[in-house]
Amino acid sequence: MTGLLQTFIVEDDPEQLATLKQIVTNHIMINDFDMALTLATGTAQNLVDHISTQPDVEGLYFLDIEYPGQALNGLELASKIRELDVNAKIVFVSTHAEMAFLTFERRIEPLDFIVKDLGQAAVKAKVEKDIRIAYERYNKQGVASKAMFSYSKGGQLFNLPLAEVLFIETGTSRNKLLLHLVDRIVQYNGKISDETVAHPELFRVHKSFLVNPQMLVRVNKQQQLGYFANGETIDIAIRKMHDLLALIKQSQLPVKLN
Repeated sequence: MTGLLQTFIVEDDPEQLATLKQIVTNHIMINDFDMALTLATGTAQNLVDHISTQPDVEGLYFLDIEYPGQALNGLELASKIRELDVNAKIVFVSTHAEMAFLTFERRIEPLDFIVKDLGQAAVKAKVEKDIRIAYERYNKQGVASKAMFSYSKGGQLFNLPLAEVLFIETGTSRNKLLLHLVDRIVQYNGKISDETVAHPELFRVHKSFLVNPQMLVRVNKQQQLGYFANGETIDIAIRKMHDLLALIKQSQLPVKLN
């Protein structure tokens, strides 16, 4: 899968935060996983502020249940993460084993709930196992999500490799879309807002354009234009340029910037 699986830790105890950071960074390094510890903080709001600025963040999150004196507790933080990162892999590391059932009540769908009282060795083993599971699922998820693109025309469903898709453009007629492929253009019925939700691997760069970032070859920041290998271009809204550039950097895409 293109890009890193980002890892985040929110633990208000400085000693336990340092321990978790060491476990995570060591396990990533030893196994040479395509991962990074992006943020380790003692404040829940710091994490919300960070991922709110990331357009397509996908992460592994280690959280506590309680953050005394803070505006957000662990369950509230996890709910916000789930809103911002639909594929989030959330692991609770807490002394409050009795709170585990609330994660199901809140529909948080955690990957794991690790009880700190198990002891340092057991916690370390469980954290390392969760890292491996999250990394495996992330890669499988990437293969599945980026493999194919689907659209419907004339009551028939069409599937094609995502690598053939350049961008989707609103047509001149209401509820008509133009699908720009590497070698042709297809018109079909639809709304670009619906396609944005249906195809999260594409990025909305303008009210009229939904682009496949993998197929961009150049972005001109001054002229607010994106270029493709076949010579086609798209307009990029000023307010979307920053997010697009962040996505290109985060995903390590070979896009020329000028």
